[in-house]
Amino acid sequence: MGLRCISFLFSLFTAVFVLGGIACSANPEGADNGGIAIASLTAAHTVVYPLGNTAIECVATSPGGTNLNYQWTSNDGKIYGSGPKITWEAPKTYGDFHIMATVDDGYGHTASKAVTVTVIVRDGSACCK
Repeated sequence: MGLRCISFLFSLFTAVFVLGGIACSANPEGADNGGIAIASLTAAHTVVYPLGNTAIECVATSPGGTNLNYQWTSNDGKIYGSGPKITWEAPKTYGDFHIMATVDDGYGHTASKAVTVTVIVRDGSACCK
């Protein structure tokens, strides 16, 4: 092997080593940030009365074991709490309401899932006898 060839291979090895080090330094050591998944999103009660509430839990995983961030939204009602478990309070109106969890790992990978809770009319005959 000529001196030119050895010099080229050394330069190539140095470039791969340096660039590889830059790419790896963006992630925590040992993290595999290949994506996240929501295994389940469940409401303790899928049917509630107006202004009633239900606990909702999101079970999500990250292949690299990175910490996950949870963002909760709904088309109506109120959300109390944060993290993987929240409480959703129904509005005064009736119908189907969707509560969505969006989970991210801080490295651009996200997953979202929604659960539907139905708000029904309270049976007036059961009250105040």
